[in-house]
Amino acid sequence: MRVPEQPPDWTQQYNAPEIAGGYDNRYRGPIRRINNDRIWRTVLQQLKMAAGGKIPQWVVDVPAGTGRYTDRLKALGCKVINLDLSHQMLSVLRGKHGPAFEVVGNLHQSALTCPQGTVALSLRLMQHFCPEERIRAMQSIRQISPLAVIAYYPGWDYKNRLRRLRHQLHLPTRIVREHIPLQKIHAEASAAGWNLLSVRRVFPVLSENVLLTLQAR
Repeated sequence: MRVPEQPPDWTQQYNAPEIAGGYDNRYRGPIRRINNDRIWRTVLQQLKMAAGGKIPQWVVDVPAGTGRYTDRLKALGCKVINLDLSHQMLSVLRGKHGPAFEVVGNLHQSALTCPQGTVALSLRLMQHFCPEERIRAMQSIRQISPLAVIAYYPGWDYKNRLRRLRHQLHLPTRIVREHIPLQKIHAEASAAGWNLLSVRRVFPVLSENVLLTLQAR
């Protein structure tokens, strides 16, 4: 059986100096902008749910990258704390949105203390991890904030279903995401110390993003 293409080491890619400058290209172009806007609308709904039905006063974005939704959050009156490993990513973020609350550091070693009512937002992290790493990451996020919206990539979308079929037919296949059943998502969240309030697909069938809204136990 043909083995699906394996992703390169994402940490080396992410920290390469040239990556930060072109990182926002993934959100350019008409189709990508439409998808990004759709994700934003769902993210906003889930942030409000986590904050009790209102816009949170503080959002900690981890990893912040180049500040995908920083401007939209600030426009709503949110104060945004940006936590990221990469100096380069935060430098691009600062150039786009101006100086703000920036923390360069490892999620697992962060001593960050957030104001009461802060909601953690993590959109592009869990797809890189195996189950044990996802649980550890969610445990670390729980130490930063007792409320969170975290994106999972459970392989429920048509793209990954098609890739799994191609793999079964011994056809050339790109990266196939792990299929994560809903029951397993609940189990991982619970193992990390969270109550899972909501599992929301950004766009059923078409989108990879599934947003978990979480409250610490």
